Amino acid sequence: MTGTKAQPTHKRVRVGEYDVDIRTYGSGAGHIVLVHGLGASGRYFSRLVDELAKDSTVHTLEMPGFGSASTPHHGLDMAGFAKISCDALRAAGIGPAQWVGHSMGCQVVTEMALCAPDLVTSVVLMGPTTNSGERHAVLQGLRLAQDCLREPPVINWILLTDYLRAGPRWYLRTMPKMVRHRLEERIGRVQAPVTLVRGAKDPIVPARWLRELAAARPGAVAVELPGQPHVCMYTEPAQTAALLRSAAHGQ
Repeated sequence: MTGTKAQPTHKRVRVGEYDVDIRTYGSGAGHIVLVHGLGASGRYFSRLVDELAKDSTVHTLEMPGFGSASTPHHGLDMAGFAKISCDALRAAGIGPAQWVGHSMGCQVVTEMALCAPDLVTSVVLMGPTTNSGERHAVLQGLRLAQDCLREPPVINWILLTDYLRAGPRWYLRTMPKMVRHRLEERIGRVQAPVTLVRGAKDPIVPARWLRELAAARPGAVAVELPGQPHVCMYTEPAQTAALLRSAAHGQ
């Protein structure tokens, strides 16, 4: 249930003391880079990858300390994760591409778009954190627990095992930096087209927050997926893939 039908090639890119693991699926003309959230890995993108790899080349990127990438000695903020991710993509020869972030990955992708605008064609932010009205680690933890009740059991299992693999130390070291990052102050500087996505039942990303982000980035497209929770790309992969294709073509 957690694997993809498409078989990937795996590349580990070393950037200084940091490892970035990149798995590539499909061989279509368009390139798409998927960036996971806090504590997660590329595994929860599996159903979306299966849809996208039918006509695109898809790269799942696992940032330092998450997924199969080794845990470094020094912590990173959102801009730090972004700089290393951009360096890894450039070293791997990936780009220009559509960049897609989920949850904390939205914050990283936004910083990536500011760091290396030449490598990105469009930006899609799914379930973007951190809601300005609840910028506190405890509140975010409560919202995550609330969302778990709305996710399918398989997603809760994937995320639990990914959290355990990342380890509490790295997770807790990264969370305050995620919470302090102000996406609403950064998104307006992104030059590439921006699409914002939330599941209508996502307690982590309220509709008000999506509207705030859309207002901060004139021209951004905001989309709500009816009935979907935070990990909307797993629960509704076909519709999410269609959104990504529309965003890639400026529709």
